[in-house]
Amino acid sequence: MKRKVFSVLSILLLLGFVVSGCGAQGGGASSGEEPASKTDITIACAETTQDLVAAAVPVMAEKGYNLTYQLFDNNVNTLVAANDGSVDGVMVVHRPFMENFNASNDGDLVMAEPYIFAVGMGLYSERYQSIDQLPDGAEISIFNDSMNMDRGLRILEDAGLLSLDPAVDKATLLDITENPRNFQFVEMDQTQIVRSLEDMDAAIAFFSHMKNADKDFTSWLVRDAHPENYPQGVVVKEGNINEPWVQDLVDSFRSDEVRAFAEEHYGGLYEYLD
Repeated sequence: MKRKVFSVLSILLLLGFVVSGCGAQGGGASSGEEPASKTDITIACAETTQDLVAAAVPVMAEKGYNLTYQLFDNNVNTLVAANDGSVDGVMVVHRPFMENFNASNDGDLVMAEPYIFAVGMGLYSERYQSIDQLPDGAEISIFNDSMNMDRGLRILEDAGLLSLDPAVDKATLLDITENPRNFQFVEMDQTQIVRSLEDMDAAIAFFSHMKNADKDFTSWLVRDAHPENYPQGVVVKEGNINEPWVQDLVDSFRSDEVRAFAEEHYGGLYEYLD
């Protein structure tokens, strides 16, 4: 009988301990204390923005953050990583590119405001010095993703080199209505565009890709008229947009220290949006 009483008492004491422990945990959660702020931030970037992100590391450290970055060789993969939570944010793509990713992948990414800068796009050639010198039937490499293909075609349309269907929002090669010089377009991934200049008459490329390949990004034959329509900034999941670290990261990229570095290191590549 004593053994049975002891067992029952033991069970009651154990249950009391568990209940007491749960009550203590619940009391901590409802005590009004703020949860610890997120201080370890990981950003996805590419070779074109790696040095810029590195310049923001000490600025973020002054704000109490440990900023690290992961290097990707494909811009889409940076957005995939942010969308699935593998990284906290992205610093490499422009807003329309992000929006196109969301639409195609059921993503919930947003670009934090204020936007930081724009990177231009232009038509380049290592064979010709002006658009007038481009021969009829010239082979021109162009981005194979719909967003940047549209941007490249708009550059050529603004230069009077071709006409696009005015009813189309995002133009593709199929939407060229007039091509008086019979230009031949070759679709390519972003990573191939600059290298294609060796074999093509011309190529449409980002300033950043030209810079990263140690080429003169100011040597364009013609460039985009409105780079501000393609702003770049900090991309995060929509649920994180109001987190303090997001605004602190934006402020770091817009800081005097990072701006000065960007100007000296990239020579005007990044056109800050004030």
